[in-house]
Amino acid sequence: MECEGELEVYFEQVWRRVLLDSWSESVASVVCRQLGCDSLFSISSSSPSSPEHSHMCVTGFNCSGSETHLGNCSSAQAVNCSSRDQLSVSCS
Repeated sequence: MECEGELEVYFEQVWRRVLLDSWSESVASVVCRQLGCDSLFSISSSSPSSPEHSHMCVTGFNCSGSETHLGNCSSAQAVNCSSRDQLSVSCS
């Protein structure tokens, strides 16, 4: 299973990219766990790469790190992406 790449979530009936600005290792660890991968290896940023992702992204997830699914974390919200960095995760 491939365990690295830009992160998208299905939020408010649309697939949206996730912004890097409010992410932590604990949140990314939940993502690795949800994907069935091992522990977090790295978090990095990527620039918006296609027009369909240039309008709204998701930010503000708040996880303790013990959740099994990103949906169990709180405070996500849709925001304008514009040129803000988006999240890439790599699980080992």
